[in-house]
Formats: sequence, structure tokens, C-alpha cells
Amino acid sequence: MKKVELIVTLKPQVLDTQGEALNRAVHELDHDEINNIRVGKVLYFDIDETDDAKIDENVRQLSEKLFTNTVIETYSYKVLEEVSQ
Repeated sequence: MKKVELIVTLKPQVLDTQGEALNRAVHELDHDEINNIRVGKVLYFDIDETDDAKIDENVRQLSEKLFTNTVIETYSYKVLEEVSQ
């Protein structure tokens, strides 16, 4: 069993209204050195699989059918660790 970290973000051409709001708030707090905030989501899950090709297939399939809206979002993932049962 392995632990997966899946990162979902808006595509660069999609307006990130949450990121824009945070950017304004950060500047109002006088942190002008911070810019271009983008908001996304991170999912962590365990997968009961050891074969890397099958992990890739499962993660891609679920990401494209369930975890992301592929019209406006993109995703990346990495296997973090072996989980002991």
C-alpha cells in the first residue's frame, strides 16, 4: 500500500478569484513582496497497489473522472511513501 499526494490547480489561463482576493488581502497587510497567489487543492489517499503502472493508471483515471474538472483544472501527483498495514 502506498500514499499518494494529488495536487489540483486551475489552469494558468483561468481566472483564480480566490487567489486574487488573497493577493489583495496580502497587499493590504503591507506584504507587497508577495504576488500571483493561486489557490488549489491537495488530496492525500492510500492506494492498495504496488505496481507503479497500475498506480499511475488508477490515479490518472480517478483524477480525470472525479477529482478534477479537466476543462479548467490540471493535476499532478507523486507517491509519497510505502504505508505499513
